[in-house]
Amino acid sequence: MSQAGRQVTPPPSGGRADEIQIDILQHAAGMALVLAAWVLVFADQGRAAFFALMPGLLILALTGCNRIRFRPALEKAVVLAGAWTVLTPFLFGFAANDAATWAHVVAGAVTVAVATRRLRIARAS
Repeated sequence: MSQAGRQVTPPPSGGRADEIQIDILQHAAGMALVLAAWVLVFADQGRAAFFALMPGLLILALTGCNRIRFRPALEKAVVLAGAWTVLTPFLFGFAANDAATWAHVVAGAVTVAVATRRLRIARAS
């Protein structure tokens, strides 16, 4: 049994590895928001802490549900939660606190970008 005549085809690029990276980034963004109130020391500001904690928990919950079975509607909700997170410092008056603003904007932007990428991967499949 010679294997000289067989061609080995490489696995498709991306695919599952992209989904794993996306899951990790979404989870990290959600955890960053949940922990931001304590890590960035703006827990003494109630609004900033609340608006970091609530979207962070929502993103973690939706990402966890999507790991069980992917649903585009849940991923779209993650996009909305990320967009909301980006806007909250400006809508609720704590944009003067640089640490809180950057935490919200960066984590929200990462969430939106990653969820949008996941939707594109799902659409291409």
